[in-house]
Amino acid sequence: MKLRLQHICLLLALAALVVCLCYPLVQFIYTDQTAVTMTNFSLVHLDGSRHSSPWALGGLLIATGLCQLFVLLISVFQNFALQKRGLIVAMLLLAGYYVVYLIFVLILRADVQATFPRWTSILPLVSLILTFMAFNAVRRTEAQIIASANNFRLRD
Repeated sequence: MKLRLQHICLLLALAALVVCLCYPLVQFIYTDQTAVTMTNFSLVHLDGSRHSSPWALGGLLIATGLCQLFVLLISVFQNFALQKRGLIVAMLLLAGYYVVYLIFVLILRADVQATFPRWTSILPLVSLILTFMAFNAVRRTEAQIIASANNFRLRD
């Protein structure tokens, strides 16, 4: 199996998702001087209590990572149609992640004095861009194989 551009893009996208799963996303400081840190699976208050309301964020990232891993595994068989479908599903899941993320941020910003987004909130966007690059690379590879098959001639 040749290592192609789509494999490198998907591996980098998976790495970005794993890093995003491990670190907090945003910290809110309210007017009564309490702080809440939002991770992909919970809200952590300053006193150490946890609420698991944003579990959907982590679930969407895990589903996206599994979808990208599936595309990596089926790339051995060069099933380009299934690879493209898997990448489209991964991109839709990442877009859904940002919709859910914005909903949670807007809900939690009710009485906020300061909001501090962390650098990990941009990693799903990086993963989305890398997944789109992998999708274009799969399309390009499929077109090259079809073009080389059209140039093949049988000899009499």
